[in-house]
Amino acid sequence: MSIRLYLILALAMVSVSSTSLVIRYVAVVPALTLAFWRMLSASGMLWGYSLASSGGSLSSINKKLTVFAGVFLGFHFAFFFLGVRHTSIANATLLGNTGPFFTALFALYAGKHISKKTYLGLGLALLGVLIVQGSSLNMGGEKIWGNSISLLSGFCAGLSYVFSAKIREETGNTVYGRSLFFVAAATIGIVAVFMGDSLLEFQKEHIVWLIFLGLVPSILGHNMLNYAIKYLTPTTVASVPLGEPIIATMLGYLIFSERVPLETILGGPVILCGIYIILKSYNED
Repeated sequence: MSIRLYLILALAMVSVSSTSLVIRYVAVVPALTLAFWRMLSASGMLWGYSLASSGGSLSSINKKLTVFAGVFLGFHFAFFFLGVRHTSIANATLLGNTGPFFTALFALYAGKHISKKTYLGLGLALLGVLIVQGSSLNMGGEKIWGNSISLLSGFCAGLSYVFSAKIREETGNTVYGRSLFFVAAATIGIVAVFMGDSLLEFQKEHIVWLIFLGLVPSILGHNMLNYAIKYLTPTTVASVPLGEPIIATMLGYLIFSERVPLETILGGPVILCGIYIILKSYNED
């Protein structure tokens, strides 16, 4: 894999990890409202950029596939935030990041080959996540509903990556991203209204953070993952967000001088090792 792709994936992982830090500043804004404006602002920025640069359009079949990808991406965010309401953040984060395991299952179902090194990398990454978040996990009966929703979030993320890989074979990343995020925003908006959350429940001082969420974790984060998925497998790309707990912890240390937990010090290198093995083995899949 080229150095350029490594740098793009590193940028994506750091950018996605900034989400949890921003949420600290806008804790009074409902989670689904944050997710809605995050996707909508990202879509708006990409539409503005692509119209200025005449970046092309989606084919008829890819328009339909983008709707599916956007709906699943929207449900990924919606189910994750709803899961947090009914289980611990550690549970929701662990189960919501199971996307690469589902993409591997989808690949096997489709008769595609998954290398032993990829399985090893996935296993190591999962072990590292369990080390980092294990002390905070609670899989008791009272958490079953929240855990199930969070796992469904990971399932939806996996499906979104699978659709993205197909669409990106012949579609530019900006053209795809602008429509993907718009459909995701519409999906989240419908869920938010159904759940009784107001999409306008924020103050003027929150607007800059809503734009930040659209630019950094969405465009520089998820959109860069969609860029890379044209050249890598869905499982390879979906494994990158597994590093989010480590990066978020390190950013918390650098920005807020927060203590780095021992679990992160022990499990972080294991996660990164697993992700590295997956990235190195992509050409064997």
